[in-house]
Amino acid sequence: MSSDRLSVLAHLHMQRDFTAEGIEYREPAVDVPGRQVDIPKLKRGGVDCIWLSEGAPGEFTADPMPARHATVQPNTQMFRRTFFEGAPGVQRLLRGFDAVRRLCAGSTDLELVTTTEGIRSASAAGKIAVLLHTENLLMAKDLSMLRAYHELGLRVTGLVHAAPQSWIDCDSEQRLPGGLTCFGREVIQELNRLGILIDVSHASMSAIDHVLEESREPIVASHSNSKAISPIQRNLTDDHIRRISDGGGVVGIHCSSAFVDIKCQQGRGEGPGISASERERGLQLLDDVRSGRLDPFAAEAGARSGVAKPLYARFPTVGLDALVDTVDYMVNLAGYEHVGIGTDFEFLEDVIEGFSGAHETPQFLAALEARGYSRREVDAIAGENFMRVMAEVID
Repeated sequence: MSSDRLSVLAHLHMQRDFTAEGIEYREPAVDVPGRQVDIPKLKRGGVDCIWLSEGAPGEFTADPMPARHATVQPNTQMFRRTFFEGAPGVQRLLRGFDAVRRLCAGSTDLELVTTTEGIRSASAAGKIAVLLHTENLLMAKDLSMLRAYHELGLRVTGLVHAAPQSWIDCDSEQRLPGGLTCFGREVIQELNRLGILIDVSHASMSAIDHVLEESREPIVASHSNSKAISPIQRNLTDDHIRRISDGGGVVGIHCSSAFVDIKCQQGRGEGPGISASERERGLQLLDDVRSGRLDPFAAEAGARSGVAKPLYARFPTVGLDALVDTVDYMVNLAGYEHVGIGTDFEFLEDVIEGFSGAHETPQFLAALEARGYSRREVDAIAGENFMRVMAEVID
């Protein structure tokens, strides 16, 4: 944080605890073995700025093989849905933002910021700058909620996560035809007017097309790799990478091995999966929420409690060389000025060997240097590219 190089991790999470009454970050100042992100790891990694995502609120998977759907075809079945819609969705997002704000207020190492000047000032003071972020822009189809989020400090935002919203498709499920509705286009216009940077990771291909058509400002994909290298549904086509970069935007690399090498996703196995009875319970839980029989916040707390059962027991991984190969591909396609670091830490089950958490950020940057990237190019990828687009849109 005190070095000449400024490092930005443009999308990550930290562990939280959920109850029906609220959200609390779990021992953020403790260096917990095996965790991908906490404050000590951010400090050890020399990280100056994070986009701390309050996550994908209230979603659960009732699909026994979501990865298989993602690799073979768009998931048009009714498998992933959110507990929160309408006013509860706004309340859920506000709870997430409140948790981030309280986290920063209670830490001498974190500082909540809304400008690039604030990022540089926090770094100069030895602090880690934090920007509010969400992957699921829940606002009850009310643009006044979006304006209220801006007043609370939202300056960078995703649009949709694993479950489609009424105004936008996600990568795992699309309408035909799909993309953005008329209201969705109004959302993009208002984000531009307010000066909130748009993040299209998790949006469907049609939705990304529409955002690129509608936005007058540069956009980013905070945690997405190349479909040409790993053709999973979540990655970007060459065309989208070029169009994002042509508009002045940035694509942040994703640190899941499956996003780097499709064989890592195809090689998952030996896990219990989700049984038919579990799937039925999940769908019943959703029905209970939507019928009013169960409070959505209590449902989320229950769904997130305990130890999550993985779909798979085996998660093949790749090393730093493979991740740098992905960077090479995107740099050759779009230019080094349009590539950054996203990560999607805390909950990756197949992290890159050598970049398995925020603490190993210097190892990734050293791997870029070893590949032949110049100091200027590494500085750009480490953080200055995201700083440039944030300065253009939010300052």
